[in-house]
Amino acid sequence: MRSPAYLVAFAMVLSSAVWAYSVNSDTKDGLREIERLQTRIAAEREALDVLRVEWAFLNRPQRLDRLVAMHFDELGLIPLDPQHFGGMQMVAYPTEVPSALPDVLARADRNQFQLPMTVQEVVAFNGYEP
Repeated sequence: MRSPAYLVAFAMVLSSAVWAYSVNSDTKDGLREIERLQTRIAAEREALDVLRVEWAFLNRPQRLDRLVAMHFDELGLIPLDPQHFGGMQMVAYPTEVPSALPDVLARADRNQFQLPMTVQEVVAFNGYEP
């Protein structure tokens, strides 16, 4: 009677040892993975720092002024001011319905806006004044 109990106890101790070894091995693998990821994150942060410094170097106002002067004839770059922007009235909206659109509009919900839309309908739809 004692030997089956010893065998069961030995099997339980052995299975506990295997389980503990498995957990220990998985934990060590996880720690190695964390260390690898932290090293990779540090390298990526360092690369980002280098890119930020490079971006700041390339966007120096003196350099940009020199490039604008050098390529002014080709590009015609000038500083932006408020007169370069237009209002809602300047946007051209379609005045006729494309040929495929009537079928879509026939199936559409009657509460939706349909083309062509006037400037007032666009303003009402977007909820702001130009």
